[in-house]
Amino acid sequence: MTFEDLRSLAAGFQPAKLLMTALDLGVFDILARGPATAEEVAAALGLDARATEIASNALVALGVLELRAGRYRNTPAAAEMLVRGSDGYRGEILRHLHRTWDNWSGLADAWRTGRSGRSTGLPLDEQAVRHFILGMENLTRDLAPRLADLLPLDGCRRALDLGAGPGNYALAFVRRVPGLEVVHFDLPATSRVARGFLAGRDGADRISFVEGSFLEDPLGEGYDFVWISQVLHMLGEGPAADLVRRASDALAGGGTLAIHDHFLEPDRTGPQPAALFGVHMLVASEGGRAYAFEEMEAWLRKAGIEPVERIAYGGPHRILVGRKTGSGGRAAARPPERPVSRNSPKRTPARPGNPS
Repeated sequence: MTFEDLRSLAAGFQPAKLLMTALDLGVFDILARGPATAEEVAAALGLDARATEIASNALVALGVLELRAGRYRNTPAAAEMLVRGSDGYRGEILRHLHRTWDNWSGLADAWRTGRSGRSTGLPLDEQAVRHFILGMENLTRDLAPRLADLLPLDGCRRALDLGAGPGNYALAFVRRVPGLEVVHFDLPATSRVARGFLAGRDGADRISFVEGSFLEDPLGEGYDFVWISQVLHMLGEGPAADLVRRASDALAGGGTLAIHDHFLEPDRTGPQPAALFGVHMLVASEGGRAYAFEEMEAWLRKAGIEPVERIAYGGPHRILVGRKTGSGGRAAARPPERPVSRNSPKRTPARPGNPS
């Protein structure tokens, strides 16, 4: 690594802050009405014209805006993903990232004390919860149907989506398996957002809602499949392991638990997105972090679930699949692995280990 590499790394906050501020100020929404000069954008948004020109030129340099004959316009990507009301709008997840800026500003304190000052990685007020959950919708809109095709859902009749957020996974599951019924389990504020988002969508009639804390309230029982996506990293080791145990208790014998998260390698130094996300949870939660496959596999075995497969599908996250042992105490048969081709996700058996 050279000094220039280090300098670029240190300056990485600049384009991020510029993009997220432009989104918050409504620059892309204004330009959706048509090309405009810096003065026109500034007048419409109550901004300074000189500052608008400087910032807009930098957005052109980043490839987010275009400048033609003195007038700025959205690039096709900005028009699709950064304009509120567009079919492909993904701005809510960027707004959520911007709201975590203050958390990262507290990194030095968290590093010194080991504490973030936050009891949860979730936003605290109702409006912030709405933006957060809609941000999660932005992330899972295309991903949920893709993952539903990878998961061992065939033959399942009842499933539990634990910490279900906007409900994209629950919706993808019921659309993937005819007759499947899914329980959407999450906090009341989250469920209110999800109910509104899912209302009237094809398959939503097979999704029911249970509101509560997945650490304290009953989860139900007899499920064939339990899905825990992007939840365990919010929790410390003890609560995370306990949630795995509670999920196991909710499963029927031979049922499947699938965990989708930022998985670290055994030495916990990579992959880079997971390692950085661990720091994010250091500043945004009380006790949360990224975990290695081996850590979660130990929790599964202790809870009576035999890890059977790891799925790497090409994104920054991966999936751990386990099967609950039958009443005789032996591991249920491992589901057959689908063939791997050059364009298929990487699927590897879970590593053997002794129950603890």
